[in-house]
Amino acid sequence: MTIGINGNEANVVHRVGVGQYAFELLSQFSKLKVQSQKLKVYLSSPPVENMPELNYEVFGPKKLWTLTGLQRKLLLNPPDILFTPTHYAPLYVPCPSVISIMDLAFEKFPQYFKPRDLYQLKYWTRYSAKQAKKILTISENTKKDIVDLYKISADKIVVTYPGYDDERFTPKIKNQKSKIKNTMQKFKIDGSYFLFLGTLQPRKNLERLIEAFRLLRTNNYKLVIAGMINEGRGGWMNEKIKAEKNIILTGYVPDQEVPILMANAKAFVLPSLYEGFGIPAIEAMACGTPVIVSRVSSLPEVCGNAVSYIKDPYSVSSIQQALQDQVLQTASERAKMVSLGLDWVKRYNWETTAKQTLEVLYEAIQG
Repeated sequence: MTIGINGNEANVVHRVGVGQYAFELLSQFSKLKVQSQKLKVYLSSPPVENMPELNYEVFGPKKLWTLTGLQRKLLLNPPDILFTPTHYAPLYVPCPSVISIMDLAFEKFPQYFKPRDLYQLKYWTRYSAKQAKKILTISENTKKDIVDLYKISADKIVVTYPGYDDERFTPKIKNQKSKIKNTMQKFKIDGSYFLFLGTLQPRKNLERLIEAFRLLRTNNYKLVIAGMINEGRGGWMNEKIKAEKNIILTGYVPDQEVPILMANAKAFVLPSLYEGFGIPAIEAMACGTPVIVSRVSSLPEVCGNAVSYIKDPYSVSSIQQALQDQVLQTASERAKMVSLGLDWVKRYNWETTAKQTLEVLYEAIQG
């Protein structure tokens, strides 16, 4: 039995979203010794330094690799199944295929995508989904979106929740005083702060978050916005979101500093208009930090009763109220939210995700 995997999404230095998902699965496959099942990971370039120990096959050409190099490899030497941990598969796959769809934000919010990117996302994803033997997705909400928008049978779609790194994201981070001091100095953060961390793009709703923060009835807090900019359609970021006295834009945050920022925040805030899952919210809970999220898309499913909710993320006053509630929270109320979060995240585990993924792959091969 040979399992072929498109490993390109994982083979990058700075991983977010689907890159993180793909990397964590490969890491777990390595720990589970799946190479004994003749697993082959296809790459368009040599594996970066921290890629897990697996059987890699590197080949080109790099340009349009999925449609050229990978397509040719599959035709010449097809595996028993191809797993693509993203929504782009080759146009012709001479064996059963399984793809992963994180979310359908491009279908829900097409105005936030560049026309060329949108065309590719919409039509290549739809084609790959129709062609695949099975589809993996990361929430029941996204599964429903796939069924509704692509008219695909629910039986073909399997939900496998992502996990988090419980060695990196832990309340123990709060005890690392020297690392905390260095990180706060690096990003010029002093005092209490609310934290957003993720890819900076329109559907994250940062403009309303900033406006709500400005209206907050206290001068004792800062708002830290951490993450890389995804301009999407137009230069919204440069025009509308700027650093000021109490608002800090960190840019990219190295992996080792992410838990430190999370663990020391007053609260982690995810005011998104749409999320396929929302891994940072889970990571923040695991650090012992209260979390505020929007009551939309997958977030109530993923976060349950362990977070505070923004009732209407389109309403600045609703976001402001959620922030204000955190400011007024008593020590006992905060302790309760922290306890709920630490208990809730126990259900999310990358090893479980990997094992469920393998079950789907084996099932697709057999039938």
